[in-house]
Amino acid sequence: MTWDTAVPVLLGAGVLLVLGWALTVRGPGRWTPVAAAAAFSVAGTAVWLQFVGKPVETAAAHRNALPREGRPGGFVSSGACQACHPGQYASWYRTYHRTMTQPAAASTVVGRFDHVELTHRGMTWRLDHEGDEFWIEGPDLDDPAFQRGRAKRIRKRVGMLTGSHHMQVYWLPGQPGNLQRAFPFAYLIREQRWVPREEVFLRDPSTPHPVQTWNMNCIHCHTTAGQPFADPQTHTVDSRMAEFGIACEACHGAGERHVAANRNPIRRYLQHLGNTPDTTIVNPARETPDAASQICGRCHGVKWIPDRHAWQQEGFRYQPGGDLQKEYPLIRPAQLTNQPWLQPYFQRNPAMFQGQFWSDGKIRVSGREYNGLLESPCHQRGALSCLSCHSLHHGTRESQVAPNKEGNQACLQCHQPMARQVAAHTHHLPESAGSLCYNCHMPYTTYGLLKAIRSHTIDSPSVAATLQTGRPNACNQCHVDKSLEWTARKMADWYGHAVPPMEEDRKRVSATAYDLLCGDPGQRALAVWSLGWESAQQASGSAWMAPLLAEGLDDPYAAVRYIAGHSLQRLSGFGGLAYDYTAPVSDRKTAQQSARELWRRLRSSAGVRADPATFILPSLDLDVDTLSTLLRKRSSASLELEE
Repeated sequence: MTWDTAVPVLLGAGVLLVLGWALTVRGPGRWTPVAAAAAFSVAGTAVWLQFVGKPVETAAAHRNALPREGRPGGFVSSGACQACHPGQYASWYRTYHRTMTQPAAASTVVGRFDHVELTHRGMTWRLDHEGDEFWIEGPDLDDPAFQRGRAKRIRKRVGMLTGSHHMQVYWLPGQPGNLQRAFPFAYLIREQRWVPREEVFLRDPSTPHPVQTWNMNCIHCHTTAGQPFADPQTHTVDSRMAEFGIACEACHGAGERHVAANRNPIRRYLQHLGNTPDTTIVNPARETPDAASQICGRCHGVKWIPDRHAWQQEGFRYQPGGDLQKEYPLIRPAQLTNQPWLQPYFQRNPAMFQGQFWSDGKIRVSGREYNGLLESPCHQRGALSCLSCHSLHHGTRESQVAPNKEGNQACLQCHQPMARQVAAHTHHLPESAGSLCYNCHMPYTTYGLLKAIRSHTIDSPSVAATLQTGRPNACNQCHVDKSLEWTARKMADWYGHAVPPMEEDRKRVSATAYDLLCGDPGQRALAVWSLGWESAQQASGSAWMAPLLAEGLDDPYAAVRYIAGHSLQRLSGFGGLAYDYTAPVSDRKTAQQSARELWRRLRSSAGVRADPATFILPSLDLDVDTLSTLLRKRSSASLELEE
């Protein structure tokens, strides 16, 4: 008998016994039947709340519910590396790679669990913690009735978490085996607040949000050498990995042979004194540009999985030093002639293409930088690799950019003659944002983590490509107050580009405003981000931006609203604007109206100038008619960007 059934039986029996005793023994100073029953009920209720409301879970039961560290194949974990490589261990330890996946503990959880109550889609969850134990009481994610909002309630201890930089998501043990289900809320670290998990991704709000399972997806790239061992035939899950997080062996390969060989101190010293590579381990810095980049590309790329059943059982067969393209060919829609099997696949799965690529096959989501690298002439015709700019052990914590590679030095290491003619090439002042190589050749055209991210396809700005694909060009991402025709004429004057034909709106309206009003959700997200970019505000002024950003406050897509709110609050005078991107429609519309009214009060002192490209009339009023006409042209395409 479980506590769920035992306690009611014990309470009922106890009440009957006390009632019987009280009815037969009635003397001076004795309890009455009613008083006896009440006292027993109060005590019983306390017992119920203490033991049933807070189930006791043994340490062994908690461990068994989690995916296991330790797997065959010669993996020894990062702890075995520390003694001989303390510096490299310390520099890795500070990275966000290490903390990508961690067991839940007081030292790893950043979300608030102090008696928090969260409500979404008519369902409520209650969060609390006791030391290293973090508990969530709410609808059972394993219950088939969960999607209908009628699941039975259950209390579970959080097992794992993902992320420690931008946001943190939490996983609850499920069935069968050590399956991990996503808690339906995420914690935004900068804002220090909980939000529904479905509202931290760019996805169609009209589509149901599935309950994500960590074992089927995240394990492959958010751990070291993960093995799902998910068998759909036997309905069992027994996932394991070499190590939580992205550790040493994710980049250097299994270390058992290396550790065994270097137990001999003479061998170690000879290795240090010599300049020959140690063949018992992989060092990405000693690999060819292709092989080194493949180590990153295993996770930072869109791959074709030839045998999905084997992949869901044993994980990646590829290990550092192998041939990624042979094991898991990268999906490259820009190279369809070399991958003819892709076209019928994308015809059957159009959402997969649209959710990750622009129409010309260039990648449009974060975490797939290897795809961008492979389409870059600097890699195709040169020696550019991930390590040309990035260093895990010596780079910045934020983006792993190597020392002295933050500015133009990254490009000038190969294009040295350009250093003497920067302004002649860029037509911008040498010290301006317009003369930073990556602002023109790696613009913010990929989306992820509720922001825009630099493209890793190194190419040149092209108005024709913008018209063909909808992808913003670098010029208009900085000059956000200028039309596409303005850019085309500059490119014609400076570089001899042809001015392509375009519709009238593209000739007279700011290209960024056009994307914000007419574009698909991904284009709108990039547009509202660009309006908050400091370099764009310096180049284009910002006094005119508030009415446009206000349109984003009530966008159907939560991610667009989130970015629009942050960009708006960066404008002078708008820092105190009250806005919650997850609030009901009525509250969002109120914030939208407040932003418009605040702009009207500030516009004269802020230096707003008449400009048809930014919808500002000679009277300094907003050209509502043109703006509304463009809004009616907004793309209604359903989109989910699979970052």
